[in-house]
Amino acid sequence: MKEKAIVFDFDGPLIGSGQDKAVHILFSAFVACWDTGFRVFLHPENLELDLEKMVKGLINYPGAPRFQQLSAIISCIVRDIPQAIKDPSELKIDENLQKEYQKLKERYNQFYSSLNDAAAKLYWKPLDGIKEIIEELVKDYDLYVASGIIQEILEKDFNHHGFDRKIFSGIFGSNPAGDIDKAKILEKIKNKGYKDVLFIGDSKKDFEYAKATGIKFYRIKTATDYKKLMNEIKNGLPNQNEICEFTEEELETIKSKVISLMKFYVQGKNLSFEEITTFINTGKL
Repeated sequence: MKEKAIVFDFDGPLIGSGQDKAVHILFSAFVACWDTGFRVFLHPENLELDLEKMVKGLINYPGAPRFQQLSAIISCIVRDIPQAIKDPSELKIDENLQKEYQKLKERYNQFYSSLNDAAAKLYWKPLDGIKEIIEELVKDYDLYVASGIIQEILEKDFNHHGFDRKIFSGIFGSNPAGDIDKAKILEKIKNKGYKDVLFIGDSKKDFEYAKATGIKFYRIKTATDYKKLMNEIKNGLPNQNEICEFTEEELETIKSKVISLMKFYVQGKNLSFEEITTFINTGKL
């Protein structure tokens, strides 16, 4: 065991997924509502209204476990409150819809996972030079992965992208219930007794997880960010004290893609997951 550790989030800092995940989350939440009894809360004649509500939930829970994110988005759709719930009764909806919530979660999980799978096969890949950087960092630090991705999926994606498992001291994801978040994983790693721990993430929520755990944080979104990190790390593990989730430009780009997909879906255009991810990444069908 080395004196210090570096922990990586998976999507973003290791695998470049751009803004795809945000689009996947919002569109999958819409599909799950549209295909279940929660359609009663949608506005087919004004989809922009539904999108603006959903975005509030996304912004409040970026990088959180998938069902926590979903519950915050549904809370926005149903009662315009960007707050995650633990039980559908908190939404103050009738019993039939409360029972329907499980079906909504299942539809969301299936659709969201399928979108991620298609994007991973066609567009997502390790950031340029990341494997060489990992080999350099492991000389001085124990390395870990802490992700909100379900453990089984994380293991599959990790192998798919050809990372060397022997380099890492631990690869930790969430569970199907979604109640293991990155804060719990980071706490587990910190408690091993390291003198210093750095969490490399890409979202404001990642920053909050690190802060809550009492460890350092550094944001990585592109390969260029790693060049800055490798320069700064010569003087010790760096730490960022504040972070902004999305720029206005990024949000507008995300919303423009999601609203187009929402309209396609309402119009009955049955696009494959490969066609959807191609549209997200190229603007073409």
